[in-house]
Amino acid sequence: MISVRLLLACLLWAGAALFVFELLWYLLEKKLRLPTMLPPEFLEERGSGYFFSRYLIQLAFLVVLPSVTYSWFYVLVPFYGVRAGVSLALLLFMLGIIPYAATFFLRIKLPLAFTLFQMAGQLLRLLLIYGIISYLYIL
Repeated sequence: MISVRLLLACLLWAGAALFVFELLWYLLEKKLRLPTMLPPEFLEERGSGYFFSRYLIQLAFLVVLPSVTYSWFYVLVPFYGVRAGVSLALLLFMLGIIPYAATFFLRIKLPLAFTLFQMAGQLLRLLLIYGIISYLYIL
């Protein structure tokens, strides 16, 4: 049975953590000037609209979908707590993002620094969000 109160807490806290992380990551990316390594026609115009659209997409796929899924299946996971969240995040990263990024990196010549920065950001997002979701389920 899904606890709506727990699900809403996950959405609130993981969404707030994602917002803070995205804001800091956006500023760090801007400070390191990583987007300047790419041709201008590859980039969306930076600004608040870009930031919020990026945040909403990540909120949907990194917070809402995992929160609902974890609320259904957390009783099936053989271990619990933050360890379960970190394990799931690392599994998703290794099985989903690394193969995609590797094939994408081989097909399109992107700067290595930009690609590794994006992959590190995705790993940190997954660890943060899944850690929060799994931690809330043991309270």
